[in-house]
Amino acid sequence: MLQNLLRLTLPSLVGTLLILELIFAFVIPAAENPYYYYDPDDHILRFSTTEQREGVYTRGLLAQQRSKWSINNAGWNSAVDFETSKRKPRIAIIGDSYVQALEVNVGDSLAGQLRKLVSPHFDVYDFGISGAPLSQYLQMTRYVRNRFDPDIIVINVVHNDFDESLCSVKRKVGMLCFEDDGRDIREAPILAYQPKSIFRLARRSSVIRYLAGNMQIETRLRMLAASKQNNEKYNANIDVDKANSVKNSIRKATDYVVRTIIEENNRKPVLFLIDAPRRNIYKGTMSESNVRWMNELLEEKTAQYELPFVDLSDEFKRLFEAEHVHFEWENDYHWNEKGHQVAAYALYRKLRTLQLFEQFE
Repeated sequence: MLQNLLRLTLPSLVGTLLILELIFAFVIPAAENPYYYYDPDDHILRFSTTEQREGVYTRGLLAQQRSKWSINNAGWNSAVDFETSKRKPRIAIIGDSYVQALEVNVGDSLAGQLRKLVSPHFDVYDFGISGAPLSQYLQMTRYVRNRFDPDIIVINVVHNDFDESLCSVKRKVGMLCFEDDGRDIREAPILAYQPKSIFRLARRSSVIRYLAGNMQIETRLRMLAASKQNNEKYNANIDVDKANSVKNSIRKATDYVVRTIIEENNRKPVLFLIDAPRRNIYKGTMSESNVRWMNELLEEKTAQYELPFVDLSDEFKRLFEAEHVHFEWENDYHWNEKGHQVAAYALYRKLRTLQLFEQFE
């Protein structure tokens, strides 16, 4: 009986999978992602320059959100190649998936928009890698300084960057995290990223890439679990209760990052930019936001060390109230093209106000 059942169902199952593979390869294209690479010399996680260098990132049931990405000569998603020799002043933008910006066409990111505003007088290099927390930005500044010697460093911060800097919260391979011994913050050894053959094999399947990328199965399950517990405690892509439980360590880690970046870059211009609690803006509950303290913490620390700071909260709030536009995708909390554009203009205005451009003209 079982053998007869298998004879009937197995060919049908295989046939269905083959049809789905073709559909998600050519009709509703499954999401493509660049391949990670861990550079053992710089101890930095970036993208491979020897594997797939261009692709289309898609989201949604019908792949309605589509954007093109391109990995440059240095292993970053960028519209331009990076040169080690310098012909003009250089601005480096460091961040996580918001700077990586797979969700918009490669030239429409924060860096791409700023590049248009400052061209042809400045180069803008973008260094973004998904999942990087605030601690990893410190490691990235070391790599960027040694390899590309920028004149201005911009660090883009989002709310899940704070608690994920702590090894006790999330230790990610290929990235720096901090250990808090109760008195001091210490840098933990970076665990080298090693690609797993089974995952590389799995991503060749358009069906798997569709489920993981377009449908975001893992993210949806995590969000569902959070909503069952208490939806109000999950905001700005973080578990607020968990972040609050390590608030003292977050404060020490933030101080360590800001202070160390200043010390290691010889007072070179460094600017911190932070995302807004957009969910609270849309609901009109900014004053009650349970993640707003992170914006205030970063503002406090940058003021303490006399660094320029841009909080996108007021800008996003003003535009939402005037135009009723959202700054992220319907299927994705990352900035859409409008969000990147607003962030770029806010950054540009701040750099102009501080007269940082004039120092190099």
